[in-house]
Amino acid sequence: MGMYMAAKNETEAGMEGHVPPYRWLQMRQAKKLPILSTIPRSGTWFLRYAISFLSHLDRGGRIDDRITREIVGCPSGAPFDFGRFRGGPLFLARNTMPYDHVFIGHTVCPGFADTAGDFAWWPKTAFHVPGYDYLHEGLNYKYTPIDLATYKYTPVPIRSLERAVSTGRSAPLALVHRNPLTQAASYFRYCVGHASATYNTLQGRPLADVPFRDYLFGSALPSYAKQFVSFQAMATRHPGLVRLVPYEDLMARPVEVLASLLNHLSGTSRNDWHNLHCAVHLARREHLKAVEAELGRSLDGTRAGSGSHMRQGGREELFDDAIREKTIGRLRSMGVDTAQIVWALSNDDNFRNGHFRQEQRAAAE
Repeated sequence: MGMYMAAKNETEAGMEGHVPPYRWLQMRQAKKLPILSTIPRSGTWFLRYAISFLSHLDRGGRIDDRITREIVGCPSGAPFDFGRFRGGPLFLARNTMPYDHVFIGHTVCPGFADTAGDFAWWPKTAFHVPGYDYLHEGLNYKYTPIDLATYKYTPVPIRSLERAVSTGRSAPLALVHRNPLTQAASYFRYCVGHASATYNTLQGRPLADVPFRDYLFGSALPSYAKQFVSFQAMATRHPGLVRLVPYEDLMARPVEVLASLLNHLSGTSRNDWHNLHCAVHLARREHLKAVEAELGRSLDGTRAGSGSHMRQGGREELFDDAIREKTIGRLRSMGVDTAQIVWALSNDDNFRNGHFRQEQRAAAE
């Protein structure tokens, strides 16, 4: 990553101002960095697109709806450039938030390291695949990729970030988490269809051949708990700074819950997120799949050929009471506060005849 320090940078759609087409790369250090973390398959790409669309529209850009052909935003504004969009994990937030950048991706809560020993299993348990903990995976954080900016990379001072969160002096943080049963089922399918053997195999065996229960209890739940308890512990330590948000709430009321998340991360109480409704609508699954068809590839770059990382709707997951109770028991044994998890939606009869029914409604998991 660091090899691109002197790379030349063309003007990117949605960037502020006008930049000469072959300007040397400029970088700005991420000082106070709000963290919006997600457990994999808990709305990560929905959040990345919705917030990026909001930021682009707030800076006078335009986005052409590929389905309705409607021009959203300023007709003379710069179009959103899907071809250059990489998915961060950093995104330019200026004009939308009181910070230059925002992190949207998977990570353990910064500042948790000094209390990880409170969970005896935590230091001895590894994530079953890379990617759950971007900010602690030993990457070259001097060159952290950023979208929507004139510069392609931004330094993130990890040690300073850790100290700031540990002492409660950082920008706000949040974790979006999903029902661990549907999260595991969704991530299982995602990994099976992944182009990389790092994800589509487990201990040298094709993941498709691994029984789901074995995957759930041996891999998915320990990884889920490892990420979850880091934010749970830091939310207890700094309750006004760290927030946990159920994915199910986000999907049920996306504009309302995303506005609340943005207010938390910004330290504001705004009710005038004028472009948010349009941004959320543009991040709907059908629209993003139309963009994928236009580009001829998956938007997240993990699928072979022209496949999509977004799952088709209309399918169900069936989990009996026994597997749910065993899941709850396993998570509680690892210190997870399972009362914070939405096991059934109050406005839907999800439990029928002893089975859990979860419709796929996510715009882009």
